[in-house]
Amino acid sequence: MYTISEFGMKTGISTRTLRFYEEIGLLYPSERNASGHRLYGLSELATLQQIQSLKFIGYSLQEIKYFLEERGASMDHLESSLPLQKKLLMEKRDELNQAIDSIDYVQGLLEDGHSMTWRHLSSLLQSIECEEDQKEWMKEYFSEDFAQQYFDLTKEQRQELDKDWMLILADVKKLINDNVPAHAPEAKQVVFRMLKLLSKSMPKEELLTYMKEVEHTVESGKMDDFNFPSFWTPEEETYIEEVMKAIEQEMKA
Repeated sequence: MYTISEFGMKTGISTRTLRFYEEIGLLYPSERNASGHRLYGLSELATLQQIQSLKFIGYSLQEIKYFLEERGASMDHLESSLPLQKKLLMEKRDELNQAIDSIDYVQGLLEDGHSMTWRHLSSLLQSIECEEDQKEWMKEYFSEDFAQQYFDLTKEQRQELDKDWMLILADVKKLINDNVPAHAPEAKQVVFRMLKLLSKSMPKEELLTYMKEVEHTVESGKMDDFNFPSFWTPEEETYIEEVMKAIEQEMKA
């Protein structure tokens, strides 16, 4: 028999973890010596090996406890649960790969010298995480072919688009900070760059249809429950709207 410290050293499990396993009813010491110290033997070693094996393939401690108590560690019951466990692990792997790709993506933007706010960072990460929701959202405003074409862009193409938008965002922030009026030529120039960027990634007929639909939605006060992630602050959106109105009035004059 081994004391808890001896058992921990032989198995590579910390005494803190062993005490925690006892606390949650997962692994109890078989005996205690005259001094009241926990004692572990071969039976506890076998149980610990089962715990570590199940933990290694992704089962939670609560699930492991269920196996050991309710199922008696039956291999039949374990076998029947493995397909679902594999599916869950594959989904987790996909999520981790997506998270790693997102880190690489954002790191690439920052290394290129683009400044980024928390709002913009959240928008980029939401955009990546909620791609399927965005795809459905785009299909409501654009043709299905265009929506698919947009999401078929390569990582490099999307990164270039994001870089262009970040440059425009920085210019809009500067215009606002410098109190440049909406009718100023430099303010209009930024909006023209925005429209040019949109036209590069969107067919003209798609862009016109979308802008009319958005204008109608805003005027009617009926906004969709799903909000497309945006890195623009309300102040920046208001400023851009004022510049657009100034351009429109100038064209009518």
